[in-house]
Amino acid sequence: MRKLIALFFFLNLGFLSAQNYIDLVKINYAATPFNSYDSLNGIKTQLQEFSTDITLPIVLDSTKTLLTGVLFEQISLVNQPYYQSTFYTINPKIGLNYKHSEKITGTYLFLPKIASDLQEGLNQKHFQLGGIVLYSIKKSSSFKYRFGAYFNQELFGPFVVPLLGFYYQSKNKKLEANFTLPVSADLNYQLIKNIKAGLNFNAIVKSFYASDFNNNYITKTTNELFAYLQINFPSYRVLIEPQIGYSVDRSFRIYDTDDKLDFKLSAFKFGTDQKPLNYDFKDGLIFKIRLAYRFMLENN
Repeated sequence: MRKLIALFFFLNLGFLSAQNYIDLVKINYAATPFNSYDSLNGIKTQLQEFSTDITLPIVLDSTKTLLTGVLFEQISLVNQPYYQSTFYTINPKIGLNYKHSEKITGTYLFLPKIASDLQEGLNQKHFQLGGIVLYSIKKSSSFKYRFGAYFNQELFGPFVVPLLGFYYQSKNKKLEANFTLPVSADLNYQLIKNIKAGLNFNAIVKSFYASDFNNNYITKTTNELFAYLQINFPSYRVLIEPQIGYSVDRSFRIYDTDDKLDFKLSAFKFGTDQKPLNYDFKDGLIFKIRLAYRFMLENN
């Protein structure tokens, strides 16, 4: 079984890791309290999110691994006292992990997806095309760094994020750091056997076709910082991770279908100023639970 699984691990947006394990299945559920709007009285919104991420790598030979999988995501905005809006992501993953040398490994991943409220028949507005190119360079058995780029044809325009990060594990294997900036960072420490405490950061930008909002589109933007406790059940290859976090600069903004940017490079926008058609609700707490089926690639 170990010979059939490559060193491949998707983190949030699907980025390659350098760890000695792979989470074949990840299930996440998150919810917020009801949040007030910045400029509206009497209306509150609760955010509920559910996702299932499946990764199935298949070794072709000693240098090449076929990367397959799928991500399903459901995001619901529950507004008091009026209505609920739900958006979906169906994101197949197909690509190749290629070992260029003993130290350099490249990952080339194609990420087509459906991102919409699925309230009408599918058309081109429901589909987006994206991909990742990422290189990992091994400096030692406990340290690797990586660089690359993520691209997606969002509904607001072309979106590119340069990626730079590293993976580090201390000699006693208690401290672990996994950074892929500017989109994610994770730092954890083993308290006792099979229990870790950690901090996790995610920066998220996504867009969804919204037929319920006059066929316009909605853009989700948020920065989320979580503290978590990871409880591992190695006999069952399962871990449970309760988390509590806080959002910063969170927005779900509706834009006219023709209100687009020329180009977006990470957090920098190029083109005309977009004009949102709605108000932002305030930042706040997020409660999250994560389950994973984890397969170890080598003995610690």
